[in-house]
Amino acid sequence: MEYYLPLKHLHMFCAYLSATLFIGRLVLDMLGKPTWRHSPLRHLPHINDTLLLTLAFTLLAIGPWQPFAHQWLGFKILLLLGYIGFGVGALKQSLIVPARAICALLALAQLGGIFYLARFKPLLFTL
Repeated sequence: MEYYLPLKHLHMFCAYLSATLFIGRLVLDMLGKPTWRHSPLRHLPHINDTLLLTLAFTLLAIGPWQPFAHQWLGFKILLLLGYIGFGVGALKQSLIVPARAICALLALAQLGGIFYLARFKPLLFTL
């Protein structure tokens, strides 16, 4: 348990970096500068997200949280899956611009939900 706090902080840093990289790629696409697709910026988010998920699983293993006992965490995982799906759609060049914009807005909304749940850990449903 002595490693929990440093791992949590590293996980948080990777989450902020992941959001920044996603937003940065969206902005570059909106500005009509798809050259990022042929630069290290293309692969950096995948490396960061792999580290982010590895840290998440490590925190689950050593920490007090359980996805099905703590509702916010289970819902956060569902939002993460949606964020990944809509994020892929937002960056997919083969989609028309309005569809990509809708995907981007939905991905950003889910990202906001993920950060909200991580920060406040609300009780979502009471029985």
